Amino acid sequence: MSEKRDQIVAAALKLFCQKGFQNTSTAAISKEAGVATGTLFLYFKSKEELINALYSETKNAMAAYVQEDLPAAAAALETQLLHCWRRAAEWALEHPFHYRFSAMFSNSPFITKLTRDEAASSFLFMQDIIEKGIKQGNLAGMDKNLFISLFSGQLHATITFVENQQSSSNHKEVLEQTFHFFMKGVAAA
Repeated sequence: MSEKRDQIVAAALKLFCQKGFQNTSTAAISKEAGVATGTLFLYFKSKEELINALYSETKNAMAAYVQEDLPAAAAALETQLLHCWRRAAEWALEHPFHYRFSAMFSNSPFITKLTRDEAASSFLFMQDIIEKGIKQGNLAGMDKNLFISLFSGQLHATITFVENQQSSSNHKEVLEQTFHFFMKGVAAA
């Protein structure tokens, strides 16, 4: 990628998080990026294409980070899920604008079905882990999509809580506690 494209993407990320999609003009993005307005259109045909590219890149980056050093498939379900929980939280806390953007636009009508499907495919490893847990009877007989929604929702609540804490000294403890609370709720009886 080029430096100017990166500047445009970084500016769009910041402005979309601060002002939303509709209140952010391509002129404002270009100004924030320090490039001419026409330069934006060399890389993206429209603001819609830009937001979809940013969404896809954000989800792919998060998935790659979470999947890094993932325990082997033979590892216990809880070990694999805890790894994913920790890594997703670490990524979110290290990339707050990207995480906020992802959360803000996850249900946005501006994100196309194709972009959503591509983003979801980068997390197929999570589906494999969950399906394994369901087949082994470790999860309370639930649909994998429901599990993903519950996992994502609880993780989001945990990340938000940690972000709002004044002290970062107990972040790891909070992540561990909430993960174990979550697992108690979804574990097979």
